[in-house]
Amino acid sequence: MASFVEIPGAKIWYQMTGSGETIAQIHGAGFGHDNFASISPLLAKRFRVLDYDMRGYGLSDRPGQNYTIDVWADDLSSIMERLDIPTAHIHGTSMGGMVALKFASRYPEKTKSLTVGCSACKADQTMKLTFIGWQRMAKKGGMGSRLLAETIAIQALSRNFLDGPEGKKMVDLIQEVLEKNNDVEVFLQACQTLIDLDIKDEISRIRAPTLVMVGDQDIMTPLDQGPEGGGGMEIHRQIDGSTLKIIEGCGHTFLFEKPEESTSIISDFIEKLESP
Repeated sequence: MASFVEIPGAKIWYQMTGSGETIAQIHGAGFGHDNFASISPLLAKRFRVLDYDMRGYGLSDRPGQNYTIDVWADDLSSIMERLDIPTAHIHGTSMGGMVALKFASRYPEKTKSLTVGCSACKADQTMKLTFIGWQRMAKKGGMGSRLLAETIAIQALSRNFLDGPEGKKMVDLIQEVLEKNNDVEVFLQACQTLIDLDIKDEISRIRAPTLVMVGDQDIMTPLDQGPEGGGGMEIHRQIDGSTLKIIEGCGHTFLFEKPEESTSIISDFIEKLESP
């Protein structure tokens, strides 16, 4: 079921599929709810899945305002209240993982568990330069820029996947999704959020059961960043009792490269928590 929910300052598009325990999924900086197109139908066989376009993206309202991970974390809290979802398993990927981390630290009572994929808690210089480059390409060519799509594909997909039969289609998909789901100004602010990212100290407060997932060939948000940054390993270190899963043979986009394996890892993690 797809519909809209009114929250303070915006009308948000959402879709609910499946039944059972609720998983709320938070997308990354460019994809909108299409971020989870490869796994939501699989997860919906075992759970109730909430997909939505964050404020500023896709079919949701795109008001002219300041966009930060704090804004998006607070929005999810409002969405859950409007939809009468007191607690949920929170799943965020890429920038959505950073929003998920912020949400779990700010709203522990609403976080049943946390899954963070291909994400970071502090930007090192390489990460900053990556998103400065995205900003420059978006400013010059708009969100339909082929150069931006190809650059993101190089940084997000593993070499084997990009060189395989689905590689060209995925570049086309990235270009289409970027143009469909983004305004340049919102995208620029999202990139700035990634450039300025530093939530390492905050996430040590998280007490929810946490799963950290990283592709072993991820060069955008790798397991280990430079000494000034914090990647998946640092998230794992900062959150007591967290579980780390490394997806072999995958880049940043392991949800698309290995959807069945990714779904199985997430599902098994949640179902173990729910077992008596």
